[in-house]
Amino acid sequence: MRIARVIVSSSIIVALAVGSAVIAPPALQSWQLQQVKDDPAELSRLRLAGIATQDRIAHEIDRALAAGDLGLAESFITLATERGIAIAPERIARTEALKANALAQAVSDFGHGFIAGERESDAAFAGALVGDISGFGDLRDLAREGRKFIDGERTDETVLALAAVGLAITAATWISLGGGLPARGGVSAVKAASKAKLLSPVLTANLGRMAAGAVDRPALATSLGAAARLDLAAAKAAAGGIVRPAALARFTTLGQDAGALYARTGQRGLRQVLAVAEDAGDVGRAAKLAAAKPSTARAVLKLLGRSALVLGALSLQAAGWMLALLGYALAIAMAAQRFGWWLGGLGRKRRALAHAEASAAST
Repeated sequence: MRIARVIVSSSIIVALAVGSAVIAPPALQSWQLQQVKDDPAELSRLRLAGIATQDRIAHEIDRALAAGDLGLAESFITLATERGIAIAPERIARTEALKANALAQAVSDFGHGFIAGERESDAAFAGALVGDISGFGDLRDLAREGRKFIDGERTDETVLALAAVGLAITAATWISLGGGLPARGGVSAVKAASKAKLLSPVLTANLGRMAAGAVDRPALATSLGAAARLDLAAAKAAAGGIVRPAALARFTTLGQDAGALYARTGQRGLRQVLAVAEDAGDVGRAAKLAAAKPSTARAVLKLLGRSALVLGALSLQAAGWMLALLGYALAIAMAAQRFGWWLGGLGRKRRALAHAEASAAST
């Protein structure tokens, strides 16, 4: 009987030890992710384990170089350095060669962006932004989409709202001697990405909902009248009233976050975020990630996508591991309780035996 109990107890101990090795690591990781769900930098750091391997990073560097994306290639090289991963000298040489050609290309792109409004590269976007600060680009979009809106035709209300917000911020930028430039640039970039259909479908839908019902028709009509006369000053003055205050504040915040993100990751980095973001909050979280990790943010986003920004709902698998850990802890407690009872019973038997022996000796 005693041997059987020993065998059962040993089996339980072995089972608990095996369970600890299997259950504890994923359950602990799920718990850690929950603790840092509001910190994109820490969230992405935990999720990079097992993903940012030497082969994966080398592959992503090659893809970035093939696409002429110097910023992304450098971001992966910095990430590799942080994680102690060696990069082949040949890849370093190709990156340096791409960098050497970047200056001449930037001069050409800036001029093309200023004249044609092209925004594909950082330099082209800078040139287009110089044109946008004057307000004529937003005035053109406001006139096009606003006339459709007034006439009851199908309208891109997101572009309409962003054009109006852009005009309002342009006026504030001039008044503040450039203080609104980051938000101005961010709104311009989001509007350009929206027109080019580069936003994620979910973000497109969410911005559409933000814009729906946000436009004040009388203020829009007044601004359109000024636009028809090419009266930019009057159009700017009326623009502040086109988008209702609550929506204006949300779009302005989006512009500020997008501008901050652009300043740290460039045009391609911003578009990378807009392609995976699902709402304006994701853009804000990406801006926080870029502020904490400016040199590696693009590489992290490339590897993790939106999961670098949000934890999301607790998956069934993660919930299962955490429940398994709770069950394991309960099993440990029950085993400890039974072991305590066994020790207590053993002690009582020994005391009874000693008492009996003492009584026998006294007689």
